[in-house]
Amino acid sequence: MTIKKPAKPATPAAATAAGGATIADRFKLDLPAPGAAKKAASGTVSAKGASIALGAALVGLAIVGILTFVIYQHWEFLKNA
Repeated sequence: MTIKKPAKPATPAAATAAGGATIADRFKLDLPAPGAAKKAASGTVSAKGASIALGAALVGLAIVGILTFVIYQHWEFLKNA
C-alpha cells in the first residue's frame, strides 16, 4: 500500500527566503477591495452591541464602586474596634 502525495510546484528556496519571512497560504488575510475599505470602516460595530457593552461597563463600574465603599467601611470599623 502506498500513499500518494500531491505534486508540489518546484520553487527555489532562495527566492522565498530573499523576501524575508513568508506566511503560509492558510494564514494569509483576505484584503478587501480599496473602495470597500471606507464602507467597512464606518459600520463595523452595531449601535445595539455598543450600547450593551456600555451598559455592562457602567454596571461593572458601579459594582466596583460599591465594593470599594463597603471594604472601606469595614476597614474603618476594624480600626475603631
